[in-house]
Amino acid sequence: MAIATASCTAILTTQSNQNGAATVTAANWQEAQLLHTLPGHSNSRLIDVRSITMSKDGLSLISAGMSGDEPNEQGSYDGEVRVWNLESGELISTIPELFDEMSVVTIGDDRQTLVVGDRSYTIRLWDLETGEKLQTLPDIGYLTELLILSQDGQTLITANPDDQTVQVWDVESQQVVQSFNAEHEAIVVEGGDRPVEIPGRLSRMALSDDGKILATTGLDKIIKLWNLETGELILTFPTDHEYPIHSLTFSPDGETLVSGSSDNTVKLWNQEGEFLHTLTGHSSTVFSLQYSPNGEVLATSDLDGTVNVWNPTTGELIQTLAEEPVREGGTAASLSFSPNGEILAGVNYDGTIKVWQVNQQSP
Repeated sequence: MAIATASCTAILTTQSNQNGAATVTAANWQEAQLLHTLPGHSNSRLIDVRSITMSKDGLSLISAGMSGDEPNEQGSYDGEVRVWNLESGELISTIPELFDEMSVVTIGDDRQTLVVGDRSYTIRLWDLETGEKLQTLPDIGYLTELLILSQDGQTLITANPDDQTVQVWDVESQQVVQSFNAEHEAIVVEGGDRPVEIPGRLSRMALSDDGKILATTGLDKIIKLWNLETGELILTFPTDHEYPIHSLTFSPDGETLVSGSSDNTVKLWNQEGEFLHTLTGHSSTVFSLQYSPNGEVLATSDLDGTVNVWNPTTGELIQTLAEEPVREGGTAASLSFSPNGEILAGVNYDGTIKVWQVNQQSP
């Protein structure tokens, strides 16, 4: 099964630089247009779309998630992958039940590898283009949704949210090449007649595009930056978020780190931990953050289904692409830009996927 077909053609043409790469800025997203509303997995047994990405050639959209009317005896679901033609919005192919007893699924930063974890603590990597299993990491010892595959597909990062152990795996050898503890602190909350201490917990991670720096955060709302090769702590800084952080991402050049919180704000920091901007325009928890490949645009989405597009340099809100949830409790759970930055897709928990394109007439 291939993720793109020969019949697919380019969707958009924009001004290009001398290297032939598309030059898409925040201004291009003013009055962006809805290209497709894909049925996604809403007409199947799939109940939770966990991840979407564009193919490397920008011609296809891949969605992956958990399927089944009810979990099996182990509390897990089967998994399904669907591939869509971005030009026509048509479903190209489906890989049904590629894996079973699944607890977590994500698409790697390489846009080509599916990473699946199951209830036996095993992690499997699948090639989305061929449908073949690439590697199996047997029994990592814990159940986790904290999984990151590097852009070159050679490094997998896993973390135990409870004891906060971070492990760095060499995919080819299936060996742990680095391990360290994130050590995020416990928090104290008001509970009835007396304060209650909640143990420290690792909640989110983000990897720089060059694969060298890992950012972690926990219930303490503190961000830590780690040297992934040595496991050494580089920097610790408080974020001043009022409530916990639910999303983290680096800019493509690694110079900026972005955090989204249940205080409904997005904050930007430089690599020294110095505060840059607070983005306000969401009315609920910010669950997803996505930079365009050239770093000129930042997309954010929240629990209410709002998708905002920002100029990350100035902090200006460029466009609100979606304001109404597809259903009550729906949220744009995953965002993905095409490799040229001309297309943005967002998936809702009811299974539908919206695809927007840039306004080619914008300056």
